[in-house]
Amino acid sequence: MNDLMGRIKDVARAMGITDVSVADASDWGTDPLVSSRIAVPGRPLSILPAAKSVVVIGVPLQKAILATAPSIYYKSLYDTVNILLDQAGERIALELGAEGFDAVYVPRDGYHGLAGLKMYQSAFFSHRHAAYLAGMGTFGINNAILTPDHGPRMRFTSIITSAELPSVGPMKREFCIKCRKCTKACPGEAIGDKPYPESVVRKERCLEVSAELAAKGISPCGRCIAVCPVGRDNSDPVPTDAAIAEIRKYVKNR
Repeated sequence: MNDLMGRIKDVARAMGITDVSVADASDWGTDPLVSSRIAVPGRPLSILPAAKSVVVIGVPLQKAILATAPSIYYKSLYDTVNILLDQAGERIALELGAEGFDAVYVPRDGYHGLAGLKMYQSAFFSHRHAAYLAGMGTFGINNAILTPDHGPRMRFTSIITSAELPSVGPMKREFCIKCRKCTKACPGEAIGDKPYPESVVRKERCLEVSAELAAKGISPCGRCIAVCPVGRDNSDPVPTDAAIAEIRKYVKNR
């Protein structure tokens, strides 16, 4: 299976993706945090009953672009990364299928935009919890996965497969330093002040802000992940204040 894992990483790397890990599909039913938050229909074994493993891939959101959020610059990055993840997920699923295994990728956003989120409050599969079980990071107060290199500035997608791949398991280290910068930066006051899952983002407030930004063509918001001090990428250069102000002028006319 190590050779198969190597081929999976090669497929991802060919698309510029270097963050690849694996979770055991059965962990959704045994991990205390995940089993308490993810209902049975949203678990890998419900989506693919033959599932043994979940491959999780991640793409970082560049700090320099995220610093301008909310903006058309960040929106373009967000949309592009989502497309890249979907394409890479399907290619990895096809590679696994060619090797004789059942495999399905799960779309990056499994809902119908803001309208869908208002109705269901979440997607049908949580890539955050998959990334947590794959040992790619741990949850922060902002309910995002915090990673060593990029803090919460990562997007993930998942490929569920019958291949039994070497899995990692959740990280033991907590990365959130409880500074609450995300709480203070949230324009909708949607983020609590306790660690997840004690405190869960008030999605209705987050959605209100997102709807306002969508009307201007600059959703999503991104402030809570932009200000997070966790991650080695915090030393990356960002645009000047003048450049950020100029970029933020570009909104859609109502």
